[in-house]
Amino acid sequence: MPQQHVNISASHQPPVSNWSYEAAIAEVETIISRLETGELPLAEVFEQFETAVAALAQCESFLQGKQSQVDILIQTLEPLE
Repeated sequence: MPQQHVNISASHQPPVSNWSYEAAIAEVETIISRLETGELPLAEVFEQFETAVAALAQCESFLQGKQSQVDILIQTLEPLE
């Protein structure tokens, strides 16, 4: 059976409104807890895993954006040489 690749690149950017890093992490933790029970049907395991990966990709994108903002702020604080 051929492998299917899921393209989650479009979901890497968190939505502008109503998105929370903390809520996304909580969602991933909830998914992990459900997966660890071993009681989910296999199809749902894959769906939940895909949801967790997408949420983590959003978090990574958010953190990278914030790191860029911090880097710019630090550069503005450094004395001109």
